[in-house]
Amino acid sequence: MVFKSKVDVWMAAIFICVPALMVYGAITEPDIVIIVVTIALIALLATLFFGTKYVIIGNELIVHGGITKTKINIAQIRSLRPSKNPLSAPAMSIDRIEITFDPDMQVTLVSPKDKELFAKKLLEVNPTIKLLP
Repeated sequence: MVFKSKVDVWMAAIFICVPALMVYGAITEPDIVIIVVTIALIALLATLFFGTKYVIIGNELIVHGGITKTKINIAQIRSLRPSKNPLSAPAMSIDRIEITFDPDMQVTLVSPKDKELFAKKLLEVNPTIKLLP
């Protein structure tokens, strides 16, 4: 099952305004370096914007963060906790879920649009996951 990332308005504004300003700069001051950097940045931002999602397949949670992909064995997930942590994460919103998992109590932050269904699907695979306040 695929869960798209929730997108905050301020994040969407950044992903629209920055490329628009760069395109404006490339048009008003045409230079090969500016054009190449603009195209590269737009490609990167589009990959992040449209490629951030969370996929549950069988026993595995796959966290797609643009150009990165992390696989987590759902049996190793210990807890889920609501979070507003602004640290860099494969999430397009500050309305996040902190996932703690083994080995070594690692943590990742995700921001699925439907947090309740996301948690429910993880619990179906691993009912020992703790839901923390």
